[in-house]
Amino acid sequence: MACHVSHGLRGASGDADAAFVTRLTASLGIPFALRPTDVPARRRKGESLEAAARRLRYEALLALARETGEKTLVATGHTLDDQAETVLLNLHRHAGRTRGGIRARREDGVVRPLLPFSRAELRAFLAARSVPWSEDETNENERLLRNRIRRRELPSLEEASPGAAARLARAGDAWTKRLGAIDLRIDEALAAGGTPLSGPWPRALVVALGAEAAARLLVRATGARGAVPGRAQLSRAVGRLLRGEARLAEGLAGLRLVADARAVRLAGRSGRP
Repeated sequence: MACHVSHGLRGASGDADAAFVTRLTASLGIPFALRPTDVPARRRKGESLEAAARRLRYEALLALARETGEKTLVATGHTLDDQAETVLLNLHRHAGRTRGGIRARREDGVVRPLLPFSRAELRAFLAARSVPWSEDETNENERLLRNRIRRRELPSLEEASPGAAARLARAGDAWTKRLGAIDLRIDEALAAGGTPLSGPWPRALVVALGAEAAARLLVRATGARGAVPGRAQLSRAVGRLLRGEARLAEGLAGLRLVADARAVRLAGRSGRP
């Protein structure tokens, strides 16, 4: 089954895309579902329009998968170029420590089978079979960072070093797998009530593991991701603790971290640990 999520953001242009997919799937004999959603109305406080659209799109797709069958997967059309763009996007946003590229498979059943292929390869595949496609005109809006990367940075990299996008995509895949292995170790350790820091790890990795574990514990304790300090702050605090400082007191995003040789405590604005 094919699905098109209409975000309610592009008016007549969005309606035209939905109509295009409806006609195309009918001509190919593919079952089709249209899932409209009102992104502006359902956008959360502090959430960007792009992030809200992504969240609601996956909610709609996963809901349809559950309706369709217990083992139904959600296959998206992400490409090698999307992977390369995501790597650069995360570097721009200083998210390299916690985010790699696009995962080929998520735990919730989302898969990306087209990641090994470039957009040019997919367009050539469709053209050879006389299958039409539609281009989203918002991809030309360079006010969005991803579009600036797509339209300026990646072409410049390819011109300077042909094959750069493919190399970035491979690096993003490897990066994601390594981060996934670290995430698994952290989750297993926290679930067992222990620490992910035991083991013959390089110091930099110990700090990264400690900061990520602290962030996850803080999310559980506060119940709100917005109240959690950034990874850079947490890494500095963990690094100081690992250097064996006798006492540590540091403000972290409205919270206060206090540590000595016996314990580490985090207090909120109320003073409660």
